Amino acid sequence: MNMDTQIRETLREWAQEARVPPGLAGRALRRRRRRRFIHLGTGLMAVAAAVAVALILPGIRGGEAPTGTIRAGDPTSAPTDIQTDIQAIADNAPPQRFVAAGRVAISAWSSWKYEDMADGYTVVHRTWHVYDPTTGTYLEVPYGVIAVAPGLRQAAVLEWPLPARRIGLLDLTTREVTAWIDLDHPVATVDWSPDGTKLLATAYDRDPTSAKYRDKARTSSTVPPIKRPGYYLVDAAARSAVFRSAPPPDEGFYTARPTPFQWSADGSRISEMAPGKPGRIFYDLDGTTVPPPPGWSREQQYMEAGFSPDGMLLAAAGAAPGPQTTVRDAATGAIVGTQVMEQLVAWADNDHLIALKCAGTCKNEFSNAYVLVKVDGTEVAQLTGYRENSQKPGSWEPVFTLR
Repeated sequence: MNMDTQIRETLREWAQEARVPPGLAGRALRRRRRRRFIHLGTGLMAVAAAVAVALILPGIRGGEAPTGTIRAGDPTSAPTDIQTDIQAIADNAPPQRFVAAGRVAISAWSSWKYEDMADGYTVVHRTWHVYDPTTGTYLEVPYGVIAVAPGLRQAAVLEWPLPARRIGLLDLTTREVTAWIDLDHPVATVDWSPDGTKLLATAYDRDPTSAKYRDKARTSSTVPPIKRPGYYLVDAAARSAVFRSAPPPDEGFYTARPTPFQWSADGSRISEMAPGKPGRIFYDLDGTTVPPPPGWSREQQYMEAGFSPDGMLLAAAGAAPGPQTTVRDAATGAIVGTQVMEQLVAWADNDHLIALKCAGTCKNEFSNAYVLVKVDGTEVAQLTGYRENSQKPGSWEPVFTLR
């Protein structure tokens, strides 16, 4: 097996899904390469001038507006602007004022730290800040996990500590939980379907980030296997949840911390990481194993952005040692654009992406900021200030959501 592929795929998914410190996969992959070669609201909400300054770029175009009835979680017609505090961009890290570009926005962000629990394990504890549409700022919320629905109107929350035995539905305007959905099996992750109507929550018997560190040095750990009995599919409108059991992952790379289940990009399937080998295993919503979605490839796992809104382009990794990313023609695989970026995070529209860019000459890949970049590599605007070191406790990590 190609070790670069295994490191990239496994550590990245573990880092993002199991909520361990961000950047772990990219760090491991880039260091390996270097040794070898000596890594969404109701329409356009105007942010008050006293709070933020919006930079309007008419050239940014949104995708096709949704048709039919607008549900509580649906994004509205695709916005075409950029919103960020350009007068104090260096200080907007972590974001205090609304950040958005095209069809996506930072819906929430979290900072993390290690916390010793009463059961003797050390876990990653995140403090969450979520977008407040009434003020255009991000306010702290007292939950262990928060997932904002497309449209930036409501969120799903899990209470701390994890795993939690109920899912809350939080109204972002009133800051009130409108419903609690009780569960028989505790869950540690929760995510909205692309259409904002359903939730996918993975059940665990213990916080999947838990570890038992020797002498608090965090240089080695002994972690008993964490059980992942299955997942819930939750109908947000009906407030109902259906549990589906799942066999434990086959023995493989880091199966002591099995990763959560994920939605496919079109919401027709869910998937889990294939243990011990590249790729993912896909299921339909009844839990039956099915083929991957049409056009899916493992390369989609390397860049978070995936396909462009029109499906014509695909965000992909670039040449080693980086920093470099590419955009390819989805049909032919031909490179149509190269960007000097660490990661392509989300498509703002069919021509622009939100990307992670490291500072200066990229001597420290963990000192980075989020920017808007064109497919051809031209940087359009910086969206956030730079993080000093995204791998250290106290750093922050954003969540991008359709608005």
